[in-house]
Amino acid sequence: PTAEPTNPPSPMPTPLPTPPPTSRPPPPTPPPTDLPEPTEDTVTKIFFIADTPYSDKERYNLMPNHIDQLEDGDFLVHLGDLMFAMKDRCREGAYSIAAEILQKAKMPTFVLPGDNDINDCPSIQHGEDMWMKYFHLFDKKHWSHSFDVTRWGKLNESFGFLHKRVLFLGLNMVGGTPYSWDEKSNRHRQHLQQVKALFNEHEGKFDVIVLMKHAIPRYPHQDFFGDGSGDGLFIDLIRGLGKPTIHLHGDYHSYYEREADYGVDNYMRISLVGESAGPPLSVTIDVSKPNPITVSRRQNNLRVNCCADGWPRQ
Repeated sequence: PTAEPTNPPSPMPTPLPTPPPTSRPPPPTPPPTDLPEPTEDTVTKIFFIADTPYSDKERYNLMPNHIDQLEDGDFLVHLGDLMFAMKDRCREGAYSIAAEILQKAKMPTFVLPGDNDINDCPSIQHGEDMWMKYFHLFDKKHWSHSFDVTRWGKLNESFGFLHKRVLFLGLNMVGGTPYSWDEKSNRHRQHLQQVKALFNEHEGKFDVIVLMKHAIPRYPHQDFFGDGSGDGLFIDLIRGLGKPTIHLHGDYHSYYEREADYGVDNYMRISLVGESAGPPLSVTIDVSKPNPITVSRRQNNLRVNCCADGWPRQ
């Protein structure tokens, strides 16, 4: 054999042959989505708590820890029952300690009355006086915020406002037996008038409704809710609007969900735990999504069935 090759190697390698066409065409490019990306202008996060503190363990341990852990919400709402009237007898210290705990929240905090705060007190006048001293305009006294709040009621305790295309309604509607059926009826009548006025004022400006109050809907509250049968009351109104409506309340002290309550598909009712048995509930609303409402109980072993991945269900 020769010591050197006859021809020197080519300075460039021979191109590889073109591969044969694949038998499977590439997947089509997905169509662009019509949904906008979430932004700070479409997302609202709210925390809810109810029926606490009922004991010194809650006052000095559980509830302060829960409040201290809240970091990133737009606002917090206490849905009522800031003491156990049968035991605390509506003593001033019970109001002042609850107010002191809530004042430490890192976000504006709204407080609604429960039956234990006024209705169940040995003296209604005393309960109202304590409410005015410690919780009247609580969100304005202790925080600077830009919510344009409409208020009503003898104590300015009920409220409504529009925020990022969500209409929030906070009502003085409590459990137990009314101390005065006439007062209760007049108060519920005013609620309905104000809710209708807010619906009209903000027509076309809201995509979601959030109802917040203390009581489980029972017989004393039928004059506000109705039964959705065309009576013109709240359930009938939201059925007609067709907007996703989430209703959060205390009173029962245990968590449960009622989806499509009253037979209304766009209505979801959630009862909160009480006595600081779990952390405050978080509700995140992203109006850019078709299922805008997401609920979390903020603890791994506490499940949400309806709304962990968004509601209404898709």
